[in-house]
Amino acid sequence: MQTVAAYVRSLDPRFKLLVALVLGVCLWRIDIVSVLICALGLLVIVRPLAAIQSVGSKMVRSLLFFVLFWVGIKIFLDLLSGMPLAQVCMDAGELAARLAALLMVGLSLALSTSARSLGLAVAWIICPLIGKERAWQVALSLALMIHFLPMCLATMSQVKETAVSRCPKSGFRQRLNIVPQAVIRNLSQKTWNQTLAVASRRLDDSSSWEPDFDWSGRDWLCSILCAIVISVMFVV
Repeated sequence: MQTVAAYVRSLDPRFKLLVALVLGVCLWRIDIVSVLICALGLLVIVRPLAAIQSVGSKMVRSLLFFVLFWVGIKIFLDLLSGMPLAQVCMDAGELAARLAALLMVGLSLALSTSARSLGLAVAWIICPLIGKERAWQVALSLALMIHFLPMCLATMSQVKETAVSRCPKSGFRQRLNIVPQAVIRNLSQKTWNQTLAVASRRLDDSSSWEPDFDWSGRDWLCSILCAIVISVMFVV
């Protein structure tokens, strides 16, 4: 698992970003059989990546809850509209498969690539379109957003564990009042720390966002394999 995770993390971020964008569109256009095959392949990648991250398993559980939530809403609305139960179950299963595969695409990209690498990849792609000065600003904004999402998840998890340990007799309504306030207060402090980190590392300057990618032979090999696999998925 560590070997697979290390190999995926070593790939060029431009390649991973492009594959994620293409798969994100294709997962809504290809047949459900291809979606299931793609989901199984992504699971092989996501599992080792999540295992080496401190909040990886929590992110997987949160995304699973997200899928179940929207599938449950679809089932409820379809039943209200009078659709046959068999058709409702088939449509719900297809939606669950497509959503799970789509979320695994994003999760594999987030767990295998650092926020700065993704920002550099975006800056490299959009620089010819909007210019160098605006490209690094977009890259910085994207990197901060990507970095902030797992930090929010980790903060929420820590606050919940603290609330359970310090207030074991508190009910659901009390925690519903305490936990959001504590999360917002902690995130406000982390936002200030993040601002100081950006300034101390001089990331608020265009010189820190100069692309320094090195396209290797394994990137060419993976690009060819992905192009073949995506082409075959449209045929199946």
